[in-house]
Amino acid sequence: MGTGVQSSKIQRGHHCWLTIASLCIPQDIGYAKLANLDPQFGLYSSLVPPLIYAIMGSSRDIAIGPVAVVSLLLGTLLQNEVDPIKDKVNYQRLAFTATFFAGVTQALLGCLRLGFVVQFLSHAAIVGFMAGAAITIALQQLKGFLGIQKFTKKTDIISVMKSVWGSAHHGWNWQTILIGASFLAFLLFTKYIGKKRKNLFWVAAIAPLISVVLATLFVYLTHAEKHGVQIVNHIKKGINPSSADQIYFSGSYLTKGIRIGVVSGIIALTEAIAIGRTFASMKDYELDGNKEMVALGTMNIVGSLTSCYVATGSFSSISS
Repeated sequence: MGTGVQSSKIQRGHHCWLTIASLCIPQDIGYAKLANLDPQFGLYSSLVPPLIYAIMGSSRDIAIGPVAVVSLLLGTLLQNEVDPIKDKVNYQRLAFTATFFAGVTQALLGCLRLGFVVQFLSHAAIVGFMAGAAITIALQQLKGFLGIQKFTKKTDIISVMKSVWGSAHHGWNWQTILIGASFLAFLLFTKYIGKKRKNLFWVAAIAPLISVVLATLFVYLTHAEKHGVQIVNHIKKGINPSSADQIYFSGSYLTKGIRIGVVSGIIALTEAIAIGRTFASMKDYELDGNKEMVALGTMNIVGSLTSCYVATGSFSSISS
């Protein structure tokens, strides 16, 4: 009996690690795109912040890195100030500046011993936040799923659906839809198999990695990019370069960076605390709110100096 339980726990542990590992690279690239940043910044943000959090954080289970909600929020706020295509350099600099002040905001809340406020975060609020985030993310994925080039910058459902239906005749790309729908069906099927047959848990765990490999191979062999299918293109090589000299500490962008940073930092903190509390209640241990705030703040401050944008706890760690 004991051996069976232990084996089941080991399988679940392997399932979790395999899933997170296979999702990490494509997710980070996708999240960077939501933030209107180059793909490498998503990868950078999944390296330094987790290392800092591992030393300072109090949650045993939370997965740290760039996340969809914060990436989408940051991208929306930043593009209202700087055009990410026409003024790419200042856009990136403002992103690092916002990340720095997001970290300062989070760390300051922890230093002021305001961690007790997380105790008043109700389960209903957490569930509502997670559901709302999932809907917002799903709506934004319609752009990539349908291959739409010109898409609304707004995130509300009415604006998104208007943009989707408005481009139905000439804006959709059937090759993109075919590829996306095929691999989405594959992922859902493997997840079903994994739930039905516990001994085949590894099938669902490696499915994301298989999807990435097969999709990449298919696009390469068919040159699908010539038919309107968007690809990642070149990713800059190397580990995190320093970005300390790119943060605005004066000028008009400083105020903008502080404002965006405070908003992003609080949302990121809310998400991390919500996830951390969910894990803590599931596994019966205490989450130190003050320690979490300081840890999250420190990792984002250090991250802003090493070419990272705002990182926090990921919802995908719960689904895994």
